[in-house]
Amino acid sequence: MYNVVIIEDEPLARSKLRRMLQQLPDPITVLAELGSVAEVESYFSTLNQSPVLPDVIFSDIELSDGNVFSCYQRQAPPCALIFITAYDQYMLSAFDSYGIAYLLKPYNNDKLAMAWQKFRALTDSNKADNTAKQLKALLQSLPMAKAKPEYVSRIAIRHQQHIYFLDVADVVYLQADGGLVMAFDHSGKRHYLPYSSLSAIEEALDPAHFFRINRSDVVHAHYIEKLERYCKNTLTVYLKPQAVQLKTSQSRNGEFTRWLGL
Repeated sequence: MYNVVIIEDEPLARSKLRRMLQQLPDPITVLAELGSVAEVESYFSTLNQSPVLPDVIFSDIELSDGNVFSCYQRQAPPCALIFITAYDQYMLSAFDSYGIAYLLKPYNNDKLAMAWQKFRALTDSNKADNTAKQLKALLQSLPMAKAKPEYVSRIAIRHQQHIYFLDVADVVYLQADGGLVMAFDHSGKRHYLPYSSLSAIEEALDPAHFFRINRSDVVHAHYIEKLERYCKNTLTVYLKPQAVQLKTSQSRNGEFTRWLGL
């Protein structure tokens, strides 16, 4: 029998996960379902007095009252974490926070089964002595994906009650306006991104394809149609197919032309 905890703020997603867990080959008991960072912190605070501890936690990341990583930073989880989220930009942070698997919504039974098999392989060999300290040491010994940076290929975007996905390959340029970060696709449509700053999305994008030409704009090399001299140390960048014109800053102009191989 394996005990699991589900951390997920959407009722439909919790129901789906419960059904899929029951289809795994092992008997599973769901000890708790938590929908907010506050509930997670409260649950963790009672574990010292609990006679039954979870073997694994299935955790979303963006909850109704904040990001769950803030909770894991304050208090180490009692077991391994399998992250289930619509956002792929948290992958490296997940493996730094006791994560052993990362499932990107929408996932299926096969993906869940693979994550479960990984959990079984990590824990079954020494289950009798499987304390949180030993698990942490085991996870730290695993090869992390930091040697080769992982860049996002699509971005999950919340719009009202829905989540849709924007392919990074379709992004012509990105722009920051105050506290908003926006992406514009090849049809000219604007998308509001779940990033706090232009610097944050820069880190998630492949620098071989995207370059920040000034304080507010990042361009996709594939959509650069032509360049024109605007003044001595500034270029006008023409982006297809919507004939968008952006200007480089003097401080970024030289590095931009080198990035283009000019």
